[in-house]
Amino acid sequence: MTDEHQDGHEHPLEAEYLSPTDATVVEIAEDESGEGSIRVDLIVPCPTCSEPVRAIAQVEAAVDADIDLPIEDVEDLYD
Repeated sequence: MTDEHQDGHEHPLEAEYLSPTDATVVEIAEDESGEGSIRVDLIVPCPTCSEPVRAIAQVEAAVDADIDLPIEDVEDLYD
């Protein structure tokens, strides 16, 4: 997955260089395709230049999670 910066620099995103603590969710919205799918927008650091990059992810599935809510180690989860 890449995102091209204004100056032409590509921001290569590879899962091995990112962790959940690197990501900030900035938007959860209905996808513009009109099919009722959900889109999640994240801000992550570019592993090459450390600039913030907006990554857009499509939700492909929603399944049961084996976790209790609220998640204790996350502050302000619902802000």
